[in-house]
Amino acid sequence: MIEQTALVVSVEAGQAWVVPQQGSAAGGCAACASKNSCSSSSVLGFLRREPQKMWAMNPVYARPGDTVIVGMPGNTLVTYSLFAYLLPLIALILAAMLGQKAFALLGLPSELGAVFAGVAGLIGGLRLANRVVARSFSSSDSLPVILRVSGQTNFSQILPLA
Repeated sequence: MIEQTALVVSVEAGQAWVVPQQGSAAGGCAACASKNSCSSSSVLGFLRREPQKMWAMNPVYARPGDTVIVGMPGNTLVTYSLFAYLLPLIALILAAMLGQKAFALLGLPSELGAVFAGVAGLIGGLRLANRVVARSFSSSDSLPVILRVSGQTNFSQILPLA
């Protein structure tokens, strides 16, 4: 189970909108002692965006404003990563190969066909990956789950049930 700290923004019917927290509660990169020499804070600092809200199952009845621990099964994250990276890459390569052959058969520059078809394959692969992942979110098994409110002790891990 992969865990992340998040802030509950709103609650609806057993689910909650949460915003993942970046960095530590003490201020993240702004409060870090090595912020001036850290490559992740200086080199790509201009690319940082605000974290996006996401749905999470709310079996612990967290309320808006609560800081919570959200968990997601590790195999689900690996599956989504494969769809996000591998599927568009395979579509790009296959489309580029087909475009090269098609343009060569038509007597046109085959490199041009590989480029155009490769870009089209990449865009198609990204759209397909987006649709597959969006459909999988209809299952509650793949949604993130609020495991506990931050600061609360999980007694089931401390005292084994007999």
